[in-house]
Amino acid sequence: MSYHYHDDPVEESAVRRILPKFIAASVLMLFTFFYYQTTLASNIALNSSRSIEFGQSVSTTAACAGSDNLLVTPKSSFVNAANGGGSYYLSSVRISGIPASCEGKDISISFYDSVTASSALPIFTPPFESAKSVATVSNDAGYFQQGFQSTGTEVSSGSGTFTVTFKTPVALSTDAMKVTLQSTAHRDWAEATVSNGNNYSCALLNSGEVKCWGANDYGNLGDGTTTQRLTPTTVSGLGSGVSAIAAGDRHACAVLDTGKVRCWGTNNFGQLGDGTTTQRNTPVDVAGLSGVRAMSVGAHFSCALLRTGGVQCWGRGTMVGNGAGGEVARFSPLNVSGLSSGVIAIASGNYHTCAVLDTGAVRCWGADGRGAVGNGGGGNSPGTITGLSAGVIGITGGDRHTCALLSTGGVQCWGWNDLGQIGITPGDNSNPQTVSGISSAVSLSAGGQTSCARLSSGAVNCWGAGANGQRGNGTTTDSHIPVTVSGLSSVVAISNGYNHACALASSGALKCWGSNGNGRLGDGTTTNSLTPVSVTGIP
Repeated sequence: MSYHYHDDPVEESAVRRILPKFIAASVLMLFTFFYYQTTLASNIALNSSRSIEFGQSVSTTAACAGSDNLLVTPKSSFVNAANGGGSYYLSSVRISGIPASCEGKDISISFYDSVTASSALPIFTPPFESAKSVATVSNDAGYFQQGFQSTGTEVSSGSGTFTVTFKTPVALSTDAMKVTLQSTAHRDWAEATVSNGNNYSCALLNSGEVKCWGANDYGNLGDGTTTQRLTPTTVSGLGSGVSAIAAGDRHACAVLDTGKVRCWGTNNFGQLGDGTTTQRNTPVDVAGLSGVRAMSVGAHFSCALLRTGGVQCWGRGTMVGNGAGGEVARFSPLNVSGLSSGVIAIASGNYHTCAVLDTGAVRCWGADGRGAVGNGGGGNSPGTITGLSAGVIGITGGDRHTCALLSTGGVQCWGWNDLGQIGITPGDNSNPQTVSGISSAVSLSAGGQTSCARLSSGAVNCWGAGANGQRGNGTTTDSHIPVTVSGLSSVVAISNGYNHACALASSGALKCWGSNGNGRLGDGTTTNSLTPVSVTGIP
């Protein structure tokens, strides 16, 4: 039997700043808030001490410990009464004059309807970001790109300048507005605050600490032992400084704040990237890898999404996507063919990986058992999925099935479907199939033979296998029809293992359900649960 381990680096809501989360935010204030009022018509210098009128040019010391003058060029549109009631819309904003002292930092931007307004405008609407009021742009050595939790934007980069364009324009009540900018420590992308392996789970806390629990036969808990844990234990050497994690079959990886990666667990195909096939019970560095944004881990391989938008993989040769194939172990990261830039998300199933491009297209590679890589997917090299050339904003991989999140909030899945995990009556299908009843999804997670969607309402729906309670609705039935997971609300992240799943609420509560063999639910027992139970000690 094959197993599934999931990492789904897709968008997430601003509540990621609350308690446990994949991104350990060290919110370092490098310049305070700076405000301006404008009629959306011209460059206006940011000024922290007073309101400025349209047309003025005021110098200010206001950027990442530098003395450069930041300028803002907002662009707006006006919808007349016949087409929308006479509303103003903010379409994009250009920030220029950004000094070199801002390199390596993130710049967060919020918008207000007036100078006196205290509440920022919601600038993302589902399915991009649910009720989120901050657009983030990352500065990687002067190259600006879409930042953490900002998949509802497009960013164009220039020398000392960037332009943020909103996929859904921001509605304004008047033609005047206020903007705030804040420089913070860089934060990478990762979808969920918990990542589930075959029979274990891991979580990244707000402090940057990684904890894991469950089976540990191959050192996959990273605590220096092979002893199973019924409650969370800290991964050795990862008590802080981690920005993202991904759990695979019997190995896991962590992205550090520095952009480097450390992995631990089984290593029979070199999936730890340390140049050996030696099992590691504590994390080791992936050799020669830096500038990583997010990870995706399968059964015998690992893949990294770089800040440049490129993808690199290592481990079992048939799954690394470099065109060579073969069962030979690849001990160090290799470039995935044709994916040197433009990738915004990756996700791995057991033996395959898929990438979402900034065009909204999907490309997949690896083993195609039961149609997992789709109707246009490649084997040794990525191939484009027919019917998904645009409109996709997120991706997740199950055992041998895949699901894509559409910009409409809908979901399409393909591949293995013996228990309804792709959302249609049983029967494999390599063509993307629409999951009925899902229209407001904001993130996805696929397990062994189960799939789940987090909705904009904060609820979670699951479909597919249910024998161990994986669908979380108190039953053990299998069904292709999505059901609501019991007792969950205000959920901000989800993650599936082979036959268990976990969800994080905005309150910081982490709950899991399904099979509890080896203690993978983290509640101190080995008793299966058909509905969510609390993970001990988190928060």
